[in-house]
Amino acid sequence: MLLEIIILGGATWAITILVGSLFQSKTGLPRLGPDPGPLGLRTWWARWKWYKEGHENFIRNYEQLKSTNYVAQTMMGDTVVLAPKFLNELNMLPESKLSSTAALVDSVMGQHTGVDLLLEDHSTSDICRGPLRKNLPTFLPRMAEELRAAMAERLSQSTVENPVTYTAYELLFSFIHRITSLVFVGKPYCYDPVWTSALTELPIHVEITKFILLPFPAFLRRIIAPLIPRRNRIFRDRAAVRDLLFPRSEKIAVKEEPSVMQLFIQSGKHTDPDKITARLLILTAAALHTSSMAITHAIFDLCAMPEYIEPLRSEAQTALSQDNGKWQLSTIKRLRRLDSFLKESQRLNQSTFFGFDRKVMSPIELSDGKTVLPRGAVIAIPGVLMARESEFYDDPQRFDGFRFYRADEDDVGSTNTQQDYTGIEPGNLSWGSGRFTCPGRWYAAAMIKLIVANLLLEYDLSFPSGQTERPPNTKYDTEVHPDFKQKIVLRRRRSV
Repeated sequence: MLLEIIILGGATWAITILVGSLFQSKTGLPRLGPDPGPLGLRTWWARWKWYKEGHENFIRNYEQLKSTNYVAQTMMGDTVVLAPKFLNELNMLPESKLSSTAALVDSVMGQHTGVDLLLEDHSTSDICRGPLRKNLPTFLPRMAEELRAAMAERLSQSTVENPVTYTAYELLFSFIHRITSLVFVGKPYCYDPVWTSALTELPIHVEITKFILLPFPAFLRRIIAPLIPRRNRIFRDRAAVRDLLFPRSEKIAVKEEPSVMQLFIQSGKHTDPDKITARLLILTAAALHTSSMAITHAIFDLCAMPEYIEPLRSEAQTALSQDNGKWQLSTIKRLRRLDSFLKESQRLNQSTFFGFDRKVMSPIELSDGKTVLPRGAVIAIPGVLMARESEFYDDPQRFDGFRFYRADEDDVGSTNTQQDYTGIEPGNLSWGSGRFTCPGRWYAAAMIKLIVANLLLEYDLSFPSGQTERPPNTKYDTEVHPDFKQKIVLRRRRSV
């Protein structure tokens, strides 16, 4: 009986690998790292080697391969890594050719986790790029008020005489969770445990579902997915949030309090409460994930290079005094040195090893005349290593917190957007590039600047005693994370 089970299991594994290989887009390009082998029989070996050694192997070979297109086996499958020189010709291709949304949906098994809702239209990104950005002057004072309340709750034990040690990521995540929930769904929903639980658990449910489904070919995933408890929790939680935000006994209507939920309703593009709820959860969870990592990197850099603390603190004091001690969007825009510091931190600590992730929707022939990207291929540009190239930056390996600061443009009305934290310049793919750059970056930047400035004004920051260097980043598939367990020490400033 045991032998029969082993044989059946082996046969099933072989069939799934073989079928899966038939759907893998073929490019004919050279490969970096282990080859999955004939018919993909060594796919899992190649994935394991990428997980263990892929990043280091990539870095070792970058100089030799940076003008070459090649294929790398990641945990999710083959990724076509393109030479940076092709970025300009791909930047503005229409979504009928290259899709960032389709690449995102595939990366989280969105067809089975509900994220594929984003493929229906561009309304989610349009809301972020348009109405959310335009309403930042309205949201900012409310964000500052919520941050003050959150800091009072979480940091009350930290005093001048008794500094307190916190887990950096956990603390910063809690601030971003409070602020973003307020902005996206408003009071009183942002405090309701139905909302907070669903929002916090969504990325976990998605990630677990994805890796349970990963060994199976696409045609089996739709059969297996409904059997996964974590996957089913996504939709149960979504239904519960829907009933919270849009009780079935009430007609959908514009809420009194300003929020992103209200912006969705006002747009008139969505009248289905289920879809509005799904978009709000997906969008808010994404904002939490990326913003929490970016601000954690920045705080680590401040603790490792405390010489930047006083200039940034002084800038925040001056900016706040010009708005009579009340946080406004104009206050945030005056933090030009902080713009530069955050931009430099993000340049050297990007959230993904690659950048410009796209799915090819129809075949594309590149200008070299020999590379054809087939439909269904996933492409990327080596963004992390591009950002350390002397072609784009002077002394690129060195952290220069004021690299992007220009004193002669130290004006809220400056038109040099590359100086801004949200600015996009050649060599830096941290916000994306081309037609589909991050649509929520203006909100994320305002929130991160608000939190960092308030921490600097009220607290002295440091690593625990004896530690002077920031911890190394951790790598997970193509993602790059800060150390989630690193502690920081906060001491209340005597002058506050």
